[in-house]
Amino acid sequence: MSELVIPSFCDFLLTPEQLAWVQASHPARKGTLPAPPSFRSAMDALVRRYQREEQQPGVTCFAELAGNRGWVANQMSALEVPTAKILKDDFSLQHLRDVLQGVDECVIKPKEAHSSRGVLSLKRVDEITFECLQLRCRLRLVDILERLYQEMREHQFPNHWQLEELLLPPSGLLRPVDDFKFYAFRGRVGLILQVARQPEGQYYRWYDRDWHPVETGKYADAIDPALLPPRDPEALLCVAERVSAALPTPFCRVDLYEARSGPVLGELTPVPGTYHAFGEKADLYLGAMFELDNAAADK
Repeated sequence: MSELVIPSFCDFLLTPEQLAWVQASHPARKGTLPAPPSFRSAMDALVRRYQREEQQPGVTCFAELAGNRGWVANQMSALEVPTAKILKDDFSLQHLRDVLQGVDECVIKPKEAHSSRGVLSLKRVDEITFECLQLRCRLRLVDILERLYQEMREHQFPNHWQLEELLLPPSGLLRPVDDFKFYAFRGRVGLILQVARQPEGQYYRWYDRDWHPVETGKYADAIDPALLPPRDPEALLCVAERVSAALPTPFCRVDLYEARSGPVLGELTPVPGTYHAFGEKADLYLGAMFELDNAAADK
C-alpha cells in the first residue's frame, strides 16, 4: 500500500482537504486545470486493458480468470475462503426440469447478468412446486420458467444458467442472504454495497470501510436506510481485503454473503455493472484509490 493514508469515504466527505492532491495542477498545463481522478475513467482504461489482453495469444486476462469457477475455487481454497458451491453448471432453461431433479433447495441464476437479475432462491415443496424466498410465495415449475424467460428477454442475457447452493442468513430466517459487495483496491476497501432482495424488488445501502452509512449517488431511488448491517462486519471486511490483496489486478469488486457459517464468497466482479453511475464525489474518491494503489504497486 502507499505510505499516503487514504481516509474513509465518510471522513473524506467531512474533510476533503485530506485528499488535497487530487486537485493538483502544474504550470505545464499553462493555466488549464487537469482532470481529477475518476473511477469511471480508470475503469474505462482497465476494460480496454482486458480487451487488449484477450487478443494477445497466450495471455489470460484477469476478467477471464474471474469468470473461471475452477480458478476462483483454487484461489479461494488457498486463502481458506469458502465459496458458494455450484450444484449444476451451464444449462439452458429448456433443461431446467431435469436439472432440478433431486435438488431440494438451490439458487438459480444466469451465468452472465448484472444486478442479480434472474436470480431465484428456491426450496422444494413437492415435485413441481417451490417456495421462492425472494417473492415469499410458492411457484410452480411453469411459473419459474415463465419468470426466468421474461427476465432473459427483458435484460438480454444468454440462455446459460447455473444452480448454486442455498445459503441462509445468521438469523436463521428463511430468506435470501444479503449480498455485501466490496469495492476493493489491492487489499483496501473503498465502499461497500449491501443488496437485499425483497418481494417488491431489490434495496440497497452503502457504507464506507468503517461501516458508516454513506450516499454515493448510485441506486439513489432504491436506498433503504432500514436495512440491518451484517452481524459481524469486521469478519466480512477482513475476508474481502484478504481476497483483494491476493488478486492480480488493481481493482476487483469482491462479493460476499454473510451466511450462518460466516463469510462466503459469491463471486469476483472485475467490471461492476454501471460503474459510471456514481456521483461526482464517490467517483473522485474511488478514482483516487485507484491512483494510489497503482502507484504503490509500481514501487
